[in-house]
Amino acid sequence: MEKELVTKEHFEKLVYVIRGRQVMLDSDLADIYGYEVKYLNRQVQRNIVRFPDDFAFRITKEEVEDLWCQNDTANINPMRRALPYVFSEQGIYMLAAVLKSDTAVQQSIIIMRAFKNMRQQISEACRYVSMDEYRRATEIFNEYKAKTDLVIQSIEKRLDDLSVKSAEFENDKNIVIYKGEQFEADKAFIEIYQRAKKRIYVIDNYVNIKTLHLLTHKKKGIEVIIFTENGFGRCKEFLTASEVADFNKEYPTLQVKSNPYCHDRFVVVDYGLKSEKVYHCGASSKDAGKKVCSINLIENYKMLHPIIDALLKRPNKKLKK
Repeated sequence: MEKELVTKEHFEKLVYVIRGRQVMLDSDLADIYGYEVKYLNRQVQRNIVRFPDDFAFRITKEEVEDLWCQNDTANINPMRRALPYVFSEQGIYMLAAVLKSDTAVQQSIIIMRAFKNMRQQISEACRYVSMDEYRRATEIFNEYKAKTDLVIQSIEKRLDDLSVKSAEFENDKNIVIYKGEQFEADKAFIEIYQRAKKRIYVIDNYVNIKTLHLLTHKKKGIEVIIFTENGFGRCKEFLTASEVADFNKEYPTLQVKSNPYCHDRFVVVDYGLKSEKVYHCGASSKDAGKKVCSINLIENYKMLHPIIDALLKRPNKKLKK
């Protein structure tokens, strides 16, 4: 039986604010995705490197009690042995990739859109709020508990010029990604990769397994080459031979070559074809959204062809196991 898709009204009842972050409980996500909680958390444990603390974390016993005080219908089994996991917006996005089911992907898309819609509504409502109006609004929203925290956070973020706008392509050429918009950053790179008809070249000295995760969204049969120094110098995160092998089993083909020439980061789509596009990236795909960065389409991309031709002649890189 096909799992019923989550509605906006249902979703809003399942969002809590814990440690200043909007999160959802593992048990609620398990219900939405159609899995047992223990299976969902087992998959998280097996892929724990994909879930840093800002993506997912276990809540404490005290936080469980606080959650019950705020909402006595919170979906937490008092008999469960392990404390619950909670997932942020980015963690939910990663969870869908780990579970690898059509239902999880569909449900996550709806949840992501609902998160974004909540942010936009709150931001729009608070755009022209004076201090007196802010105090009155705070009193009103106290009735809605967790939603009060969301309003306060949104107003505070208005003081930071870097967190107001969302990432949007302008005339299909430029994108600005603001601080804290990691989901928007991932979406931007995925959109670029999905435009490829034949091949994708990633020139970036700082890559890791998240780079591969974003590349899984490419169309079937697209050739990928990553040019990287991978683990040299200050780079503490790097690809391993086993990660590349696993990627090639499901999403062939991927090669990794050395990059002794480029400091800057580029994504080249359909090199040598009429559909070729070259993007200059201000940050690695694994880091985009942590701080302000931009992705810009290079108009005179052929000036990079001699460099790309030289990189293509480089040998495949020997990766650590």
